Amino acid sequence: MSVDLRQLRVLVAVDDERSFTAAADRLGMSQASVSRSLASLEHELGTPLMHRTTRRVEPTDAGIAFTATARRVLAELDRAVTEARGERSVVRIGYAWAALGAHTTPVLRAWNRAHPATPLRLVRINRRDAGLVDGLVDLAVVRHPVERSDLDSELVGVEPRVVVLPVDHPLADREEVGLAELVPFIVAVDRHTGTTSAALWSEAGLEAPPMTQTGDVEEWLDLIAAGDAIGVTAEATAHQSPRPGVVFVRIHDAPPIEVHLAWHRQYRHPEATKVARAIRAAYDGAALT
Repeated sequence: MSVDLRQLRVLVAVDDERSFTAAADRLGMSQASVSRSLASLEHELGTPLMHRTTRRVEPTDAGIAFTATARRVLAELDRAVTEARGERSVVRIGYAWAALGAHTTPVLRAWNRAHPATPLRLVRINRRDAGLVDGLVDLAVVRHPVERSDLDSELVGVEPRVVVLPVDHPLADREEVGLAELVPFIVAVDRHTGTTSAALWSEAGLEAPPMTQTGDVEEWLDLIAAGDAIGVTAEATAHQSPRPGVVFVRIHDAPPIEVHLAWHRQYRHPEATKVARAIRAAYDGAALT
């Protein structure tokens, strides 16, 4: 089998752009060359990677899996070349909603001063894996259990839960509330990456409130600010996404949310352990090393 790097870059570009024309423009190639390169790769692999239609290009199941591997291979190669040249090698950290909350800026500034050759860069991707599976990032901050066998993670902190309320809500002036007090109100939940479900109430022996689904954090906050729902989230959201028209109130009887730093088992970034240590130190209130 003969698969070259140009074929991998073509595949990734087509997957990103979902268009042979746009991929060709991005790569500085002709559309015919892009089409031939992808067809040659598919021939080598013995399976189609993209569905072609007159309007759009969509990955097949095999294409989704192979493109994720291609992204990681290209990222590892780019990192190796960068290190060999003695240049800066950015560590990309994905997150869906709140990054590290109040710790985000202190961690970034302290790390980037101490490690100028490997600066941290945050990338917001509203997916449960924050782009890790597809190789879009090197590490990911996640607030869900990491259940995929190809990923691993380390606990770096815990965060209290808060309820997000419109400013004129009856509970908005409270310093803290209980889960039972939230049952009468509609709770907005991010359908992709939300950390709230009916189990939060049922596991406390309570009836779950009615729920409505939203998209990303911006849509979620807009719905709450408009007075159409309330929301429950990690305290980090209050620091990462403050919004006029809403208030954040601590929930005194809700279990905390665990914060994990995750990575791909086969492509573990060499700085993963140090980054996890720095983040954990911030959550523990210790000095960064």
